[in-house]
Amino acid sequence: MSNMNGPTRKKFYYEMVCDEGEYCKWCKVSGKEKQLVIDHKDNDNSNNQRKNRQFLCRPCNYIKNPRRPVDECVSEDENPTEISINRTKEPCFRKYAYQRMDEEGEIYESDLRDSGAEHCEVSSEATRKYLKKMSSSEGKFQRVRRINGWTIRYKLNNSER
Repeated sequence: MSNMNGPTRKKFYYEMVCDEGEYCKWCKVSGKEKQLVIDHKDNDNSNNQRKNRQFLCRPCNYIKNPRRPVDECVSEDENPTEISINRTKEPCFRKYAYQRMDEEGEIYESDLRDSGAEHCEVSSEATRKYLKKMSSSEGKFQRVRRINGWTIRYKLNNSER
């Protein structure tokens, strides 16, 4: 789809619906079933002539215009994204948390969160999110309420409960 602005896109969309109906030109799926995009047949986004525009659903648009892996992962700016940071920092924190848990058995949540943030050079907010995942129903840790605050420990096996 082109980088056209919202009002222009709405105008073109309405014209196209009136002219030919609201369905994908390739697979004939209705616009009510799947989201349709305005595709330029010649892939020239500046060529907005009516005969150059067609409706395609997203899967058909992808088939017509496949994205190369380079296109998907290269960022315009050189600032790392939150996702790319998580891909390196979360494994670091998980390894750190498991090592500490193996050594100590039970750790105050705040200490594990803050020392893990320092060790992996990430924010305490990020380690809070990582710990939340690790102590979810699918995780290996559990939170335990103690007099002086919350601790983290390995979940007990069903036979030990």
